[in-house]
Amino acid sequence: MTKEYLGSGNDDGSVMGRSSGKIGFYGLGTPIVKATITLGAGTTTTLLKADVAAITAALAALGLVTSA
Repeated sequence: MTKEYLGSGNDDGSVMGRSSGKIGFYGLGTPIVKATITLGAGTTTTLLKADVAAITAALAALGLVTSA
């Protein structure tokens, strides 16, 4: 198996995409811009569940997780 790594091994890390650019993951047909997620202002169980659902939906749109 051949692996290809992104980055130069610098301890500062790697940057993917520019603020005005697009990136894609796992063969996503069209790379997309950074998603905006609006989270609730509170810590009730209902608000936290809604926040988790919003984050999961955004990650699913990027192809990074499968939403159930």
